[in-house]
Amino acid sequence: MNSRFNECLAEGVALFNAGQWFEAHEAWESAWLHESGDRRSLLQGLILVAAGWLKREAGRAEGARTLFSRALERLEPLPAICEGVDVGVLVPQVRHWREGGASAPPQVSLRPTEEA
Repeated sequence: MNSRFNECLAEGVALFNAGQWFEAHEAWESAWLHESGDRRSLLQGLILVAAGWLKREAGRAEGARTLFSRALERLEPLPAICEGVDVGVLVPQVRHWREGGASAPPQVSLRPTEEA
């Protein structure tokens, strides 16, 4: 993995988990512009999840639902662990959020990855 990608991914996850969805979106977008393949899909999915939470907090449930649906289109085809992100846990959460549920603050799990 390249260092810039890792930094942007980790920064975005930390911001997202702190409830700073706009800032997380910005961190991920700076890497998304330069990626392709699964990395690009992962980042785009995360960006859409963050945007969904922004809409949800603004009271725009239908907009949030649309963004969460679009996020799922990018995240569902990915492996359960993609670039250290636990997509296998995230996808069911996004489905739950899409339906308006949230029993705990939203979190994205990032596992340490080994360099190849």
